[in-house]
Amino acid sequence: MSPAIPGIVHIKKNWHLEQNPFPSEAIARLGGEDERENGLLFDPDVHPDKFREAAEKFGLGAAYSGLKFGFLWSLGTGLHGDARGFGKSSLMQHLAETINEDFGRQVFLDAGLDASDSEEHPICAVLASFDMANVRSLHAVFFAAVEYACRFRRPEYPTLLERGYQRLTDQIGSSDQAQLVAAVNSTQLNLRGRTLGPPVAEFLELLCSGDFQAVIEHLGNATPARRTRNGALYLATLLIFLKSAGIAHILLCCDQLEDFAATTTAKQKRSIEIERFRDYLLEIQPMADLLSVVVTMHPRAVQAIAEMWQLADLPSYDHDREENRHRVVILERIGSAAKTSRLLRPYLDRFRADSAPTDLDPLAPFTADAIEAVFTRSDGKPRDILRKAQVLIERGAEKNWSVIDGARAAQLLDTWVLDESDENLLNPSAALVPGDVDWGGR
Repeated sequence: MSPAIPGIVHIKKNWHLEQNPFPSEAIARLGGEDERENGLLFDPDVHPDKFREAAEKFGLGAAYSGLKFGFLWSLGTGLHGDARGFGKSSLMQHLAETINEDFGRQVFLDAGLDASDSEEHPICAVLASFDMANVRSLHAVFFAAVEYACRFRRPEYPTLLERGYQRLTDQIGSSDQAQLVAAVNSTQLNLRGRTLGPPVAEFLELLCSGDFQAVIEHLGNATPARRTRNGALYLATLLIFLKSAGIAHILLCCDQLEDFAATTTAKQKRSIEIERFRDYLLEIQPMADLLSVVVTMHPRAVQAIAEMWQLADLPSYDHDREENRHRVVILERIGSAAKTSRLLRPYLDRFRADSAPTDLDPLAPFTADAIEAVFTRSDGKPRDILRKAQVLIERGAEKNWSVIDGARAAQLLDTWVLDESDENLLNPSAALVPGDVDWGGR
């Protein structure tokens, strides 16, 4: 019997993978460099009905129905009812990217509308996230949304700022900075109602300069105080810039509301920030006319904000009320081995070595019955499935398995002892769902 080789050597030499392709944490770190963890390998075909529902309710709702608030929900599964790990962050990121690629054109076409409809109602999206470290106020979220518009890009794809700049120069018929600034200021002067005041002059000059690196440096040099005090002014400046480029509908996709709503945040602060949601989104220009916000929701967040949300008279987020169907999308568990395969495939494809045989099974080293074992021993949440796949790769490589088959996968997963407080406590019965159902199913 030949001696075992190190696991990473086995992964590279025998399984033809550059590294373990699956995330160890499976907690989307939007904007991060590690593609396993940053949500960029998300495949909307894992739950195409839910992605289409989100695009129609939030994107078309903003363009045609005056939607101001949309809610992307997940509900708990398993023994502990934890509602994290359903893929809300990744779906939201993919929605923003899809909209920004062509200012919503494909979303309109997929819904059955004409190209002329998308030309009449172009939309774009910005993405931001509350966190417990730096982004704990609405101003900070607004600033983070501006950074997303100016900095976030996939390889070979322009940023939203670059796309908006091109539209603005096409609208004006010139790339002269002074003319562009004048056009944006004219848009600002034509606003009706209560406004935040004129755009941030230095920031506007940079937006209209075409020097996108200078914009990034300017934002990067912003002090924490500027981010937490002037975020709304920066976002307002960006919105006026986009409006001048002919874009009248902007989605703010806001993730991790539960961090903002955490009990470690003082109740008075939460109350003030929720009141600001009302002021900025419903009363103050340019946000009131241009911006629609989509937030992620789950039961823990509701517990912290319910009373204050109602006192602020904001739209209801209740997921089980008929009158809210137009602004609520619910993500649920993956319901089949086929969709489990679809979830795992992009990770394997991304890290498959160029030297891999052309006839290699795309799911190798997993066999079909191994995928079935992962599915039936998970709680159906993408996070749980990805973590289990990661462990199987690690242990299988360590043991130099030629393949990860159903028997090996089942034996390992059946002995995976977790702490009772762990959100991924195995609950096999929860995943034993016949048929190929969608996450939502409602």
